[in-house]
Amino acid sequence: MGEDGLAESALPVGADGSRQDGTAERAVSAAPGSRQPLGRRFAQLWSAFALASTGDGFAYGAVPLLAVAVDPRPLAVSAVIAADRIPWLLVALPAGSFADRFDRGRVMAAASAARAVLFGVVALLLVTHTIDLALLIIAVLANASGRAVYYSAVQAAVPEIVESGALDRANGRLTGTEAAAEHLGGPIVGAFAFAASRAVPFVMDAAAMAASVFPFTRVRSAAERPVAAVSAPLLAGVRRLFADRRLRLLLGLLAGLAGLQGLVSGILVLVATKDWGVHTSAYGLFVAAGAAGNLPGALLADRFVRRVGSVPVLLVAGALAGLGYLLMAASHSWLPAGASFALTGFAVGVGSVVAITLRQRLAPPEMMGRIGAAWRGIVWGAAPAGSLVAGGLALLGGLRLPLLVAGGAQIVLALVLAVPLVRLLGSRGAGTGPPPQPAVM
Repeated sequence: MGEDGLAESALPVGADGSRQDGTAERAVSAAPGSRQPLGRRFAQLWSAFALASTGDGFAYGAVPLLAVAVDPRPLAVSAVIAADRIPWLLVALPAGSFADRFDRGRVMAAASAARAVLFGVVALLLVTHTIDLALLIIAVLANASGRAVYYSAVQAAVPEIVESGALDRANGRLTGTEAAAEHLGGPIVGAFAFAASRAVPFVMDAAAMAASVFPFTRVRSAAERPVAAVSAPLLAGVRRLFADRRLRLLLGLLAGLAGLQGLVSGILVLVATKDWGVHTSAYGLFVAAGAAGNLPGALLADRFVRRVGSVPVLLVAGALAGLGYLLMAASHSWLPAGASFALTGFAVGVGSVVAITLRQRLAPPEMMGRIGAAWRGIVWGAAPAGSLVAGGLALLGGLRLPLLVAGGAQIVLALVLAVPLVRLLGSRGAGTGPPPQPAVM
């Protein structure tokens, strides 16, 4: 479900926001969800992010259809879907290091430029009819690697340009934009364009990525990161992650949810087009149903947090997404399946914003990229494993079996971890008990 979580400092924070070891730590300047202005620098980041997300949306609608056209076997399709997540296992730590060592706006710009070239190459392969399953998987792997670098820099930049009290709203704005562009409008256009000509959505994606390059170069952060912390080893983020037992428990929850979500995404295009009667050209519309729920979920997350607290909202969102998967498995046409998918999307939107904000609020800014990348490497790395398992389950028990397994297991996971999470983290996510031991740098 969500992709991020909470990071905890190992040492006390002073009144000026500095830790006792001399490195910088961002103090929580306002209550979570308070209405602070997002500012001009966030607007610059948002405009570039919207362009890149639109480009990703075109591919999000077209790549699964291209996978079915190249090789319709369940294992082949699930392998293509898994390739979109595998790079988080391979390049997560270097991606986070780039985000900490170099100017984050330029890192985003370079990643977008590289991905623009890549999609241009894919379009050329389609025009010349030379693409096959192996080349498609390689292209998806390469794009996902570039996106890992880009996304690490985006998430690391947000806490530097937005006040802590406005993080829920800023993350909700970005997540909502991602839902609208990457999972709602983009897939619809991409799927229709693919039906007209397979190369067109990839040309459009390349153009959108290229257009985002200049705005990303304009993104500047105000924070100065200590040289010692910035030059710390790649594994420093991993050590910091596992220094806190509360963080380990939260990480386990989100990794489990991500793996179960992978069960669904690995066979979604097949069950939609074969069991629910979704026409190939309308697959983007079906995908948009999930985004139609994701968008309001992301925008309303900060209100839920202010009223209930971060941890209860995250747990309810996980269980609600599981219920949506079960309803999808019971559906026999696109209409109830789409409505259930929208319910799941709403829960994922809420949970993603809450999880991202918990991590950003307490992670030290000089290590924000590495902590976030290590987190996503584990959480998003669970998704391709789920996607590959989905292909095997579909062969054994039919296309609906992965949906049933994912829904039931997700509800059970949220219920089992509810008590220990609330006990260790508290309803607001601050947690109680002894602080974690400092990580060795």
